[in-house]
Amino acid sequence: MSTQNRRSERFTVTGPEQAAHALAAAEHLAQQRAKRVPTTPHELGRRLVPGYRITPAVALIGLAIDRAIREPDQRLIISMPPRESKSTTAAVLGTLAALRHNPDARIILASYADELAERHSRETRRLIAEHGDLLGLALSPDKSAAGQWTLDGRRGGLLASGLLSGLTGHGTDSLLLVDDAVKNMQEADSSALRRRVVEEFRSTLLTRVEPGASVVVLGTRWHRSDLIGTLLAAEPDRWRHISIPAVAEPGIPDSLDRAPGEVLVSAVGRTPEHFADLRRSLGERAWYAEFQGVPASPDGNVIRRDWLDQWRLPTLPERPVRTVVAVDPSDSGQGDAAGIVAASLTRDGVVVIHRDNSQPMTPEQWARAAIELAQDVGASEIAVETFTAREGYLSVLRNAMNRHRLPHAVRVSSWPPKGSDRGRGDALARSAKLIQGLETGTVRLAGYLDNFEAQATAWQAGVHQPDCLAAAVIAHDVLNHGGVITIVSPLDAERRARRAGHGLARSVTARRARTWAEVFTGNTV
Repeated sequence: MSTQNRRSERFTVTGPEQAAHALAAAEHLAQQRAKRVPTTPHELGRRLVPGYRITPAVALIGLAIDRAIREPDQRLIISMPPRESKSTTAAVLGTLAALRHNPDARIILASYADELAERHSRETRRLIAEHGDLLGLALSPDKSAAGQWTLDGRRGGLLASGLLSGLTGHGTDSLLLVDDAVKNMQEADSSALRRRVVEEFRSTLLTRVEPGASVVVLGTRWHRSDLIGTLLAAEPDRWRHISIPAVAEPGIPDSLDRAPGEVLVSAVGRTPEHFADLRRSLGERAWYAEFQGVPASPDGNVIRRDWLDQWRLPTLPERPVRTVVAVDPSDSGQGDAAGIVAASLTRDGVVVIHRDNSQPMTPEQWARAAIELAQDVGASEIAVETFTAREGYLSVLRNAMNRHRLPHAVRVSSWPPKGSDRGRGDALARSAKLIQGLETGTVRLAGYLDNFEAQATAWQAGVHQPDCLAAAVIAHDVLNHGGVITIVSPLDAERRARRAGHGLARSVTARRARTWAEVFTGNTV
């Protein structure tokens, strides 16, 4: 009998006894594999996390994190679409894998805020509490806070903190994980915040990294000069960059080496249609930053005329939910324009900009112009930007209000509200949501606003923002954050008219008051 025949015979089942033997052997192998605890992050995820799916992208990240755990002094950057198990694999399961590899490992996890870092920390701690016997790990009862915990009887554990919260006195001999150094596009567009994040990473986090420890940075590429961009530009040979775009595209790095147009195998079941719909909804900049892993440059003209034309409305829809007048004030009127626009929120949640009365004006002039516009469009609020002279601007506006005696109540407010984080960053950062809305259709123009459109589409990043556009940013923010709506009763309107010597007939005044109530509430009073 030939050697080939003997080999074939060896694997041939010819009787019940041999079949039973093979079945028993297979069952034994399955039992042995079930007892073996996985070591890589993605295999741990399949074993411990319900619904966790290992895709080619997830496996690539898991192997890269495993290498960072087992090999000293690794430097790794990961860019991948959101909700595709990136943070779970790297931050949560990566911490578990590192502690299984060395229960004395001291690990640091940093994010843009304490809350995000501690959420990952709590999930890791939960998995240890629920699967401690399988993992061979147990939490210490003495040190088990959400942001800092250790293993029972070992030195190893996790410190989770906001990147800007300060980590003085703590170090890592194993792994530093940075997951999302900035919160969103607006923060990334702030040059001051970008510098602060980079400086904090270099001066604080990296000084906590002991020899042999690896560093892993995950994040969304909002800006060319963000933390990831800075690291890749400064040390391109030191950092290994895993880039996994949602759709393979020429010119965009793809660590999976897919053909152009090939769509990511999604861990959450997204289809090509889902990705295409997301691109339409998000707009190009957010799409490329979040899903393609590259920053769409904000340089040059940031608002395109075709956006305005695509979403333009012939007129303002009837009965908007709320209307505001926003003011970007001027001080002198000598070549200094004041931005004054009116915008309304529709029942569909769309912000419609429908009036622009911006021009060079003195404080008294822009205050009167804002009040007249509020009266004309039925605004319930005048919001004025008060970065530099809050009380002065509000005083000018309130004095003008007292002189005009409006037939309906109008609230005067300062922007940004005191105690809020709205309005942070430079002009581009403050405008990010408005720009995104103009591109995607959640912000639209009613009719043609020639001056507004000319200045908005000519604006370039890094130069002075047109005052009309600055006012539109205020109006958009105020409408999207809600606020106080004052509804005037017919009797109140009549009293206001008599005190002011308005001379209007009671029937006209009452009818006007009812009209405003309908505008604000959508109901007949």
